[in-house]
Amino acid sequence: MSSSKNGDETEVRMRHSCIPVNLSSINEKLTKTQRAHIECTPFKWAMGISNNFSISGGLLWELVSRWDVRSRGFRVRDRIVPFTPVDVSFALGLSIVGKSLVVEEDQQCETLDLFKGADITINNSRKQLRYHKKKLVNFVRLYILLAFAEFYFPKTGNKVFTGFVKQLDDLDSLDAHSWGIAVYNFVVSSLCESSVVLKEGKNKAQRHLNGCAAILQIWAFNHLYLGKALTVSRFSFPRVLNWPVISMQKKNIEKAFEKNMIIDRVVATEEELKYDIVNAALFEQEQQFVDVINYHRLVAENKDFKERIAVLEYEVRMMKEARVNTPVEEEVVQDDRQLVNFITEDEVGTLAGDVGHNTPFNDDVNVAENQSKSKSNMATRMRKKPRKRGKRTKLNL
Repeated sequence: MSSSKNGDETEVRMRHSCIPVNLSSINEKLTKTQRAHIECTPFKWAMGISNNFSISGGLLWELVSRWDVRSRGFRVRDRIVPFTPVDVSFALGLSIVGKSLVVEEDQQCETLDLFKGADITINNSRKQLRYHKKKLVNFVRLYILLAFAEFYFPKTGNKVFTGFVKQLDDLDSLDAHSWGIAVYNFVVSSLCESSVVLKEGKNKAQRHLNGCAAILQIWAFNHLYLGKALTVSRFSFPRVLNWPVISMQKKNIEKAFEKNMIIDRVVATEEELKYDIVNAALFEQEQQFVDVINYHRLVAENKDFKERIAVLEYEVRMMKEARVNTPVEEEVVQDDRQLVNFITEDEVGTLAGDVGHNTPFNDDVNVAENQSKSKSNMATRMRKKPRKRGKRTKLNL
């Protein structure tokens, strides 16, 4: 698919590897027994995938160019419309709750041993499927591995992504893992990489998007009503089985992003609500919505605190500047010796007499004694250890 942006004559191609040619061919030949065993795994919906759907390269280019790395969403007009694991769960029927999966490539395991040292490629996977068609456990392992390579975790070239192949050794435990999160993280990683490359202008003539590109076209249909679904379908869940057709030119896709109604969150149909995976995904979505609300509240409070701190810092700065700019009178130091010169011994005695006169139960002897002690103590103290008194000017800030 080639396209141009803002009148740029340079053709831009956005390619992908989500092309389940071999998978759809094998789906047509599955026996009832094989189907019954695959039905017991989280990837049972892969049996309904055919090769009659096409993914719009123009749409992929538009989505990559609008991808916001930090928010994990697409810029549509004045907002970011989120792309979340819930979108993956609705699109592919995979759970987004359960044990987290860790990528472990080149790990020795029973499933890889089936290749007996040969390269783990799409072609060799198909050969092994034919060879093990009657060994049901091995057949199911190889079938899911092929689904990984062509649909869930597709990459460039013929090689198979083996990051989660070790989990295929234990088919009974597959349901315990959050495969929807793994698919989501895989395509998001490629979106981030491709978005940065496009913005920097590197390799502008052609880009390749790894991961399940099908969920991006379903996202555009669900959130922007872009394209149209098949008029007659036996399925409403997962939504990949009711594939939306987008046969629009690049310029019309751009217009749709600017004019179409925006749906922020996925809404389930009545039939979809019958599935536990859907209800679990919706519960997860509500939790995410609450987290977003709390996040925005904390951001607002943090902004308010910053504004208050800025005001206080300004007031402190003004006070410091006023203190520096206001002249201060020199300190006037007085010595108690100066005061002694203005107080005679008789005055001291008079003061002492007043004290003794006001004291209860005093008599002449006590008065004389008090006068003598007060006179001696006060005069002696003031002469021996005069106090320093300073006069300071009060600043009016």
